Order: sequence, then C-alpha cells, then structure tokens
Amino acid sequence: MRRYLLYKTGAVVFLLGFLAAPGAAPLAAAAPKAEFNKGDYWLGKEIYEEICFSCHGIKGNGKGPSFRSSRPRPQVFTSPYMKRMTDDYIFSIVKFGKINVLLEKTKGLKLKGTKATPMPAFGEVLEDDQIKKLIKWERGITTGKQIKDEESAEIFKDACSQCHGLKGKGDGERPRGSQPLGKPFVSEIQPPPMDYTRKEQMERFDDEFLFALIKYGRLEATTIKKFDFMKAYGHVLNDKEIWGVVRYVREAYINGKPRKKK
Repeated sequence: MRRYLLYKTGAVVFLLGFLAAPGAAPLAAAAPKAEFNKGDYWLGKEIYEEICFSCHGIKGNGKGPSFRSSRPRPQVFTSPYMKRMTDDYIFSIVKFGKINVLLEKTKGLKLKGTKATPMPAFGEVLEDDQIKKLIKWERGITTGKQIKDEESAEIFKDACSQCHGLKGKGDGERPRGSQPLGKPFVSEIQPPPMDYTRKEQMERFDDEFLFALIKYGRLEATTIKKFDFMKAYGHVLNDKEIWGVVRYVREAYINGKPRKKK
C-alpha cells in the first residue's frame, strides 16, 4: 500500500505537491518572536474581561459562558499549542476575523515571517468512509489508544504528516521549516497545524466538524457548511486596543505569567 493515495487521479499529486512544495510558505531566517513592546497589558486585560471572556473564558481555557454555542469550540489560550502562534497572526484574527485572514483580505496587512494557510480539502482523494476511519485513528493519538488501521496510517503519512508531523504533534516540515525537530518553534504557517496529542485542543472539535474540515477544507467548512470561526472586531476595537488584548493573552495565558498590580 506504499504511497497508496497516488492511485486517485492526478489531484492528489497536485495536493501533496502543494503541501510540500519548497516556496509554498516562506522560510524565516529566525522564528518570529512575540512583540512584547506592542500593546498595553492593563488595557488588554480590561477589554478581554469585557468582551473576550464570554467565549474564551476568564481563565483563558476556552470555556466562557457562551462556549457551547460555537463549533468548533473557542480557542484554548492556556494550551502549549499557542506558543507556535505569532502575535502578528492573533492581531490579524481579532481585527479582520479568521476567514478574512486565511483569504488574505486584510487591507494589505501581511503576516511577518509566516503565511496564512487554511487546511486544504481532501474530498477529491478520500472516500467518506476513509475520512471517518481516519478521524477515529487520529483520535487515538490524543487518547493514547490508537486503533490498528494500516490504511489510515498510510493516508496520514502521505497526506497529513507534512503539516501535522509523523507523530501528529503538529511539527511537520511545512510549519517547522528550518527550525530543529524536537525543539520549541514558531509555526511558519498560521494557524499552526493541530497537535493531536493536546487533549485540551482536540476536545474543541467534534467528529462532524473534523469530517467537514478534512473533506471540504477550512474555508468551505466555514462558508458552505456554516461551522463557526473567530469574527472580526476591527469595527469595535482600534489597533491600540487589539494590541493590548494580544499582549494580555500572550503574557497572562500563553506564557502563564499574569501581572499583579502594585
């Protein structure tokens, strides 16, 4: 069954080429760093506790008062996964909304050292039953009780590992670029590919969403299948306020070092 996916027309060849093409995402000479000089922490805290907490939770755990009303569930800021996300990307998401960032409809604003990259569709190369089995197999990475399914393992290796890594840790060649394997890195594609070993992240996704994501890709799963995404707040918050939120989220939740007022 080696390179098993290649039996499906030329579409998969194009798709795998897209995923692994040298130049598909820019390789940064150095990983992008958090822009700690931007944003007022205390202003960001005030705005977060007024607006953002309702979805993401007052503790940044993705379980605010309204978290059950969205699919997928809100982002978990306290997850180690967030360390692979740039401040630049978070700012853009808050200002323009996730779909507009993935479509590069950001009024000329470009991400620094990274590229916005939506999850591609695999519906042209995988049957529905194959996708369902693949989801079950991937869930096993999270629980540590993986089913034995050679077909799914081969599909994952051929079509998914370029982004999600051979062990599902989100550390494939595309997000890692020239950064060493096994060491902390900032993803060169944003959002960072999902790390299937992170339970707090995988609990955000039900099987119906994952099926739509794999079959239709992130853009169509949102625009056609009507799954949720982070909305734009640029009409509510100015850039200074958004940078404040970014700084607060970075320090208080991602780095786990909330400040104390003197």
